[in-house]
Amino acid sequence: MTMGFSGHATQVLKSNRVLLKKSRSFRELRKDYLDYSQETKLHFKELTDVERKMVRDKIRAQAKKDSIQKTGIYILSLAIVLGVFYAIYNFR
Repeated sequence: MTMGFSGHATQVLKSNRVLLKKSRSFRELRKDYLDYSQETKLHFKELTDVERKMVRDKIRAQAKKDSIQKTGIYILSLAIVLGVFYAIYNFR
């Protein structure tokens, strides 16, 4: 025997009630969040001046590489768009 729509709706309501009972209140979630954020301490490695300069140089080199790559993508995109317009204009 198959369950009709009302049987399915009843089953969904029962499962939703079970899920609602498992949910936590905003107060509980907030308390856990505050406790967690207060316990978290960050420890940073102390760098010498030479190491700091090496890291800075790596970051600058990567930024320059990314900038060149981005410029290349823009130029390639512009060439493709101009090519499409040229093709549309000449092959009508």
